[in-house]
Amino acid sequence: MLALLAAAVLPGAIALPEYEPGDAYVYSDGRVERVVRADGQQMVWAGLNGPSYRRSRNFIVPVLEWRSGRGTGTREVRGNPDALWPIERSKSARFRVITETKATPQAAAKRSVSLWVCKTSKAKTFTVAAGTYSAIPVLCDRYSTTTMRLVERREWDYAPDLGHYIRRVSVNYLRGTTRSVELVAALSGPAANKARLSALSRNARLGQQALGARQQR
Repeated sequence: MLALLAAAVLPGAIALPEYEPGDAYVYSDGRVERVVRADGQQMVWAGLNGPSYRRSRNFIVPVLEWRSGRGTGTREVRGNPDALWPIERSKSARFRVITETKATPQAAAKRSVSLWVCKTSKAKTFTVAAGTYSAIPVLCDRYSTTTMRLVERREWDYAPDLGHYIRRVSVNYLRGTTRSVELVAALSGPAANKARLSALSRNARLGQQALGARQQR
């Protein structure tokens, strides 16, 4: 379980994350994120199995392009989420996200629009399974553009030394659910082979199941 240890100060401005093909991250729910390649300012990622997906280097921006079965999805960002960067003091950013999904290639597209408001705060020291890091909390609220009702809140804890987030907490106010995932391992190059990532993912899922069983007792 992630524990807050102490406040920390990170000197200098923190730039957008830089990723290299082969970088891989394993989380406590068993999810694996692998960098496939860079495409300009966007990155192509993939899990252990299934199709790849496209994201901004700015992790607060939702996935920009993906496939799921026969379905597809794309997102257009309007505004400037990169206004948070470089992080050198408390900053904020507002942007809209237009999402279009299709259940099949022949189906009509479904469209939705959301407003995101994000801000950074002071660095703190966190401990997760992958280690202890100084991390910058980035809090993002998603609002309905029709009612301006707060529908979701996400906190990303970004570790500059690692160049990726070590924890993400998602609160869905419509469903009344909270979900938290923490970094279990970060690997790159030959160490990030599929066999090792599969083993780490399996162990993470088993650990999550064991924790859930203990909490139900």
